Amino acid sequence: MKIEEYVLSHFKNILKPPVKNLKHPFIVPGTGYLTELWGWDTYWEALAIKRSFELFGEEAMTRAGVSKKTAEAHICGSVLNFLDAQQADGYIPIMVSAGGLFEGFFEGEHKKGTPLNQHLPFLCQMTLLADEFSGGFDYDKEKLVKYMRYYEEKQYDKKSGLFFWQDDIMVGIDNNPTVFYRPHRSSADIFLNSFIYLEYVALSKLSNDADAAEKAEKLKAAINAEMWDTRDGIYYSQDVNLFKTQCVVKGVALHSGLDPHWNTMPLKIRFWGCFLPMYAGICSDEQAERMCKHLIDDDELFAEYGIRTLAKNEKMYSLVKSAGNPSNWLGAVWVIANYCVYKGLARYGKVELAAKLKEATFKLLNKNLEERGDFFESYHPDSGEPFMHAGFLSHNLPVIDML
Repeated sequence: MKIEEYVLSHFKNILKPPVKNLKHPFIVPGTGYLTELWGWDTYWEALAIKRSFELFGEEAMTRAGVSKKTAEAHICGSVLNFLDAQQADGYIPIMVSAGGLFEGFFEGEHKKGTPLNQHLPFLCQMTLLADEFSGGFDYDKEKLVKYMRYYEEKQYDKKSGLFFWQDDIMVGIDNNPTVFYRPHRSSADIFLNSFIYLEYVALSKLSNDADAAEKAEKLKAAINAEMWDTRDGIYYSQDVNLFKTQCVVKGVALHSGLDPHWNTMPLKIRFWGCFLPMYAGICSDEQAERMCKHLIDDDELFAEYGIRTLAKNEKMYSLVKSAGNPSNWLGAVWVIANYCVYKGLARYGKVELAAKLKEATFKLLNKNLEERGDFFESYHPDSGEPFMHAGFLSHNLPVIDML
């Protein structure tokens, strides 16, 4: 079975009708998901559906069980379901469930005042995609402004100009070592900041909002000032939780004569997120050139089947299969990582390297389709063997955009 045949035959399985608090049609991540709407999963699936209409045509998509009208209803409906879940202060939960383990969980914790990570930074981009695909749909733009304002009020470090995670729960890259098991409100993750930059860009396009465009440029400048490592030629996540110990001896305050002149401390760990400034268009051509050396000079990041989600020479590198949550991003290949790095390479004109990564991705998925007839959540970087969750579609589907 070819990649496009597999994808076309499975699209209809991720489109779900309204149920309970999910009042609009919505998209689920793949086989086994029935009533759960996840933010960044849905964005990549919507992107794949949109590109499939462009690549295969409306007639082929309709034969596959996904008419243009159906696709629009589910893509726009996913946005509307998230906006319906917004709380009075602007908070939107990371996912919305109409049953199962997480039904009402995030809303309940939020009402108790528990600090929570907000919806992953893909909602403005998802809304822009839905608006363009449908030719315009009815949604409340002010809700998107409030959603971004919540980020600014709850997950923003004014000193560095960077955004941080509240904790390591539901951060997309489950066990990213620059966030996983680290102190609360300390991790200014390159993944988080790159996609918040793209959220501002999307919001500025949706609302013609000069303020959002200005905030995008401000964040871009902060990412380059604080996250770019001139010595290593790559972007790193940063620790923003600098803490001053109070110690007074006989009226003399220690550590008071010279404050640190730095705003952040680099978390020098190479993982696939370090390349997201290329995907987002944040870095210069010169910076992109230096970053590519990390993919050319050795196999610590670029493996047989694509990008290791964590460099092989990092002490946390591990290909142990997870027993559940968290999913393992400590070196396994995830197609979404391949895709984002590929798009960044293409954006900066790195044609040969982009082609090499595209072919590695095709080889990986074709191998699993030929041997097992399915896509999986993640894969062994050197053998291509699947790790878990057969029928997991969301992070695999952007391969359509690589065809």
